[in-house]
Amino acid sequence: MDICFIADNPNTPSHPVLGTVIQQLRATHTVRLLDVYQLAGDEAIAHEAAHPLADIYLLKSHTSQALHVAHHLEQRGALVVNSWASSSACRDRMRMIQLMSGAHLPCPPTWSFPSWDHARGRDSVLSTLRFPLMVKSRYSYRGDLVGKVHTVEELEALAGRWKEEPFVLQQIVPADGWDIKMWVIDRQIFAARRRTPFEAQAPGDDVAIPAEQLPTEWRSMTWEIGRIFRLRLYGADLLTTEHGPVVVDVNSFPGFRGVAGADSALVSLVERLGEERPITV
Repeated sequence: MDICFIADNPNTPSHPVLGTVIQQLRATHTVRLLDVYQLAGDEAIAHEAAHPLADIYLLKSHTSQALHVAHHLEQRGALVVNSWASSSACRDRMRMIQLMSGAHLPCPPTWSFPSWDHARGRDSVLSTLRFPLMVKSRYSYRGDLVGKVHTVEELEALAGRWKEEPFVLQQIVPADGWDIKMWVIDRQIFAARRRTPFEAQAPGDDVAIPAEQLPTEWRSMTWEIGRIFRLRLYGADLLTTEHGPVVVDVNSFPGFRGVAGADSALVSLVERLGEERPITV
């Protein structure tokens, strides 16, 4: 089987989870890396055109150029995991909220603005919002805008640095100070608690939650996310509130760093998909 990872990091082969997955798959399959970090979308397409179409593409990157080449490959009949449409929906934070709201999954109220100048021209809208708020780039990427603002002045100082970039404002959900990290690979579910990063002196270590201890509601919400976005592997961030869990983020291909068993689950998923799909010769 010919497998291609689409990534935007030349260090992917040394990643503690993905590097192990690549090594294990290479024992019985042909595995290569398409690193789009320094390539434009058309350049990535041209680079990949030098190779035969792979049997499976694993879309680790959600940069615009990675999505561009993924869409092109799907149009040629390639199997891309996760698909261009699914990955694009997770990258667009407003689209993500709209899909979850439409499926009646609890998520924070969110407002979208095409730029800071546009937001500043809508003082009537900003004046109705209750601070503090989360401000985030509308389209997620490495090093994107994510911050907590307590006043319009703080918002202007932060968002003003990304003047022409679309962003969202999101109501902060009162919670217990912990993020619930949920990960799914095919039919396996993993979970951990992590201190909310905006808590003072929050430690970065995850506290694993055994699968058998997961509340039924967390499980059902996580599976529903996969169904809505049509994801085969993904991560979801939940917050626990007095009214129940709330979904605040969905990642179409997390790194699964520190998730025990994620490497073997990823290998199993790829090999199962390979068995189900006719292999090119």
